[in-house]
Amino acid sequence: MSTGKKRGPGRGALLIAGGVVVLLALIAVIAADAAAAGNLVLLDAGALTRHGAPVAATLANLAAALTLGGAVVAGWMLPRDADRTCVMTAVAIAAGVTTLARGAALAFSYSLATGQRIGSPRFGSDIAVFAATDLGVWLIAGLLIAAATTTVAVLGSSVGVARTVAVLIGLVALASAMTGHAAGDETHEVGTSTMLIHLLAVGIWAGGLAVLQLLPGEGRREAAGRADVSGRRGAVGGADASGRRGAVGTSGTAIEEAREAEQVVRRFSHLALICWIALAGSGVWALAVRMNGWGDLLTSVYVQIALAKAVLLILLGVLGALQRRQLATGFTGADGADARSTYRRLAVLELGLMGLAIALGAAMSSSPPPAEAGIPPGGPAGLLTGYPLPAAPELTTVLTAWRPAPVALALGAVLLLTWWRPSAPVRDRSASIRLLLGVAVLVLVTSGPLNVYGKVLVSAHVLQHLLLMVPAGVLIGSVWPVPGRLRELGGRWWVGALLAAAGPILLVTAYAVPLTLRLALDAHVWHLALQALALGAGVLTALAVRAVGAAGAPRHVLLVPAAPLLVGAAAGLWLLLGDVLLAASWFGATGRTWWMDALADQRRAGVAVLAVVVLSAGLAGLVVARLRRAAAASPAPSRPR
Repeated sequence: MSTGKKRGPGRGALLIAGGVVVLLALIAVIAADAAAAGNLVLLDAGALTRHGAPVAATLANLAAALTLGGAVVAGWMLPRDADRTCVMTAVAIAAGVTTLARGAALAFSYSLATGQRIGSPRFGSDIAVFAATDLGVWLIAGLLIAAATTTVAVLGSSVGVARTVAVLIGLVALASAMTGHAAGDETHEVGTSTMLIHLLAVGIWAGGLAVLQLLPGEGRREAAGRADVSGRRGAVGGADASGRRGAVGTSGTAIEEAREAEQVVRRFSHLALICWIALAGSGVWALAVRMNGWGDLLTSVYVQIALAKAVLLILLGVLGALQRRQLATGFTGADGADARSTYRRLAVLELGLMGLAIALGAAMSSSPPPAEAGIPPGGPAGLLTGYPLPAAPELTTVLTAWRPAPVALALGAVLLLTWWRPSAPVRDRSASIRLLLGVAVLVLVTSGPLNVYGKVLVSAHVLQHLLLMVPAGVLIGSVWPVPGRLRELGGRWWVGALLAAAGPILLVTAYAVPLTLRLALDAHVWHLALQALALGAGVLTALAVRAVGAAGAPRHVLLVPAAPLLVGAAAGLWLLLGDVLLAASWFGATGRTWWMDALADQRRAGVAVLAVVVLSAGLAGLVVARLRRAAAASPAPSRPR
């Protein structure tokens, strides 16, 4: 989107940005003091911790948002290398600031948790104990991943580097989310999941909008709307032929840049809308699990700060609607320059409000919520899972057993909003139906009865991941675009078969290794990872089948799904015939008064796996038969390019 001489932000703009950051840090300190009034542990930690913790959190959150949003924009939206270089330079600096700020936040968190003043003789005396806690583990993990993100960010400005940085800084957000709610509480999973969604959404939105204002060549783009008009006037006014060609060339370049900028902004505008929806939903949900009741609206400063953030979010939605009106006008033509100028002013105002919201969020992260950490329910199941033992699985109890999963709900919403985005091509009706079915299965499996009973029954646990793979993952993979590298498989069906079997093999391995399965049962982050693995396995299988089928060899298509089906059949037979209980210290110790034979329940899981394998094999045969009929109807298919 830029040609010619580059120019970055001037010294005055940098001074203003620095002043804004200082102001936001001051607001965070004041808000944190108000929210934490009367908290003796925080007061005992000293003034440096009391004031430094919200400052470090504000800097870390602002820098992480710029890193994430910038990496997303650079990795998926910018067509020109010069613009990507500019953005990735800012991303690398922001990643370094994130690392330093998170290092300071780690020291302040240790001071807060132990009540030791920074600089006191005892400071750091029991750091090993703190590092072994859940809070310490995730804080240290976030710091190490942030350092790795910085290392990758300085390696270059290619698309691959940008996307790698986006993934790594997303893991930093995951580490931050895992520290956001008390473990052992029944609402722990909701609290951490909604925090993850919140951090990713605000990072992509705020950081992406910020880096779009840093792109060079803005002056020429703002003049693009008038350039072609003035060029035509110059030609009419009697310029010589060479002058006219020069004017038209300059005008054409400016208009092309303005159109590219408009396309990037349009794409980002839809992404910002998705982030706004995610922020609204996750924010309300997260606040609900941190409140004792409606009375907190009047008595808790923590909740009142959250309400102030909600007001800011509404204002941001209004600004977004005004920006979309400018996009409707367009950045080219007679009114293009004015529309772009108005859009940028609204964007700067939007960034200011976002910064204020991030500062208030940092104050909340440095203060205790009104709801006290819950005590796990009684009984073996309560101690293991954090939830009470569900009722015996009967028709009425199963149909009413629901435990919504925020991450899966957010993923389903993102898939649908991306599929029906304004710039999307006309969608095939059958493909849209398959996507809707896939998302419906995803939500039902992760938020319905299987999510409740999967904590205490090995059969429900296995069936949940099996249905995430087939049909949810397969249905979603059947409509999503096949990546270029998979399209290059051509007739190499054996490569497609290996790729299709890779996901099921990893899933079976996760179940077979006691440590990984126990982690997935005990820790929410590994529970999400195992679900993502199952869903991804189904998506990869469908993509591999489509890639091989596009090569025009229907007889080979059946060999691709045959590989994961064989893996599934072997796993089902082991579950059915084996006499070793999976995660015996978990599924055999839940204290169930119904279905007490855990090994018999595991054999039910084997029957379910084999049934799904048989049904999937039948469906695969129907698909291959359909492909053969299509190939027979086209005797001379075109070779793939």
